[in-house]
Amino acid sequence: MMPLKHSLFYSVLLATLFSVILSLNSYSSESSKNKTATPEVNKSREPDKHVEELTQEIERLKLEKSKLTLENIVHAEKHETELLQLQQDKERLNLENELVLEKMRQELAKLTAEKEKLNLQNEVTAAKQAQALFELSGSKDRLELQNAVEEAKRIQSHAENEVEHTKLVMQNALLEERNKQQELQYQLDVTKINVEVQKIEFDKLKKNQHAEELAQKIATYEKQREWETLVEKPIEYLKEPYSNGHLIISDRRISLNGFIFAGFADYVTERINFFNNKNPEYPIFLVIDYCAGGSVMEGSKIVKAMQNSRAPVYVVVKSFAASMAAVITTLAKRSFAYPDAIIIHHQVWGNFAGNVTQQQEQLQMTKEWAKRVMQPVAEKMGLSLQTMIEQMYQHNSDGNWREFGDAAVKLKWVDYLVEDIKEASYLKYPAEKEEANVVIQQAKYEKQDAQGQRYIQLPRLNPLDVYHLYNPDNYYR
Repeated sequence: MMPLKHSLFYSVLLATLFSVILSLNSYSSESSKNKTATPEVNKSREPDKHVEELTQEIERLKLEKSKLTLENIVHAEKHETELLQLQQDKERLNLENELVLEKMRQELAKLTAEKEKLNLQNEVTAAKQAQALFELSGSKDRLELQNAVEEAKRIQSHAENEVEHTKLVMQNALLEERNKQQELQYQLDVTKINVEVQKIEFDKLKKNQHAEELAQKIATYEKQREWETLVEKPIEYLKEPYSNGHLIISDRRISLNGFIFAGFADYVTERINFFNNKNPEYPIFLVIDYCAGGSVMEGSKIVKAMQNSRAPVYVVVKSFAASMAAVITTLAKRSFAYPDAIIIHHQVWGNFAGNVTQQQEQLQMTKEWAKRVMQPVAEKMGLSLQTMIEQMYQHNSDGNWREFGDAAVKLKWVDYLVEDIKEASYLKYPAEKEEANVVIQQAKYEKQDAQGQRYIQLPRLNPLDVYHLYNPDNYYR
């Protein structure tokens, strides 16, 4: 907005210019009139002509003076305006400099605050690192104590195993003594009979016929005892043992029961090799009454032996096959199961120990075992391994996918259902000693904890091995 002083100045200036213009116009009009006057008048006024010219010159000079005065005033006002503008620019620059200084002070204050914040953060980080080191030291001490406790438990368990072993040895000795006692009693009876025979032979004239009859009865008695333990029937070998729900199992059979532990694969593969060497044409039967699975490494050796056998190896599930036993069943060349038999598939599991890196390595090994063992099962089902694992938890919240035999056939876990299984290999009555050995084998691993709960103490796995074992009630430990 223009200042009031400048506004008044320009108003006066315009008025002065307007009056000068009017004067000039008036002067011009009079001059014209004087020029157009009659000659008589001009002649009468010739003496005044010079005076008029002087007067006009004076007026012109006055006007020129007024013009110059006005121009000086204008220049002075312009100068004053420029000075005022410069003063305003100076004040604006001063304010801008103060603003810049204030911003610099604020920025400096922020930097100072940031520096203090970083210092505090460094102190907090150092404190956290110190606390973490302290916690790690405590964890190390705790783990060392736990390792010491585990070592003490291992020593105690070893001592308990030694006591149990001694107990079993004594039980075996007792059984052997009882067998000896029975044998002695039998020999005593035979001796009494022989004495009686000798007495009869001594009286040759009267008792010879009676002695011969008694000896014949003894021989007949011995033969009858032997015949009663045998089945007088030849074993039937069939290349196709299955027909319309009926299965005939020959003496080319291998039992797979309990849990699969170290050395079990050798037990199975040695018999597979024996039957192949004897005759590679007829099938071999791997019969599962109840097997909860076990060692993945041992189970994989069994699967390879089955797949590489010249004679076909058929798996028969009568009651229960879980985990590694279920994998063996599914991957067999042919498998059979009762409709009420139960098959269970789930992910492999194992116990990890050591530092974080070691546990990660063990986890990677477990994942690799899971891929090698479960991938062929998923492929037989027509699924990816990930889809099969997802369906495990869809069918059961804990991931233990269990099905009866008739449903397992639909899922391709088992190839055929059987309603009737004939065991053609049982031609001799099982000896008492063989049955006792089964009990001793179970007692070798079964124990009782402080709460009175019975459990199986699992043997140590080989390095890089994991258990594939169904264990919902913590019976296997």
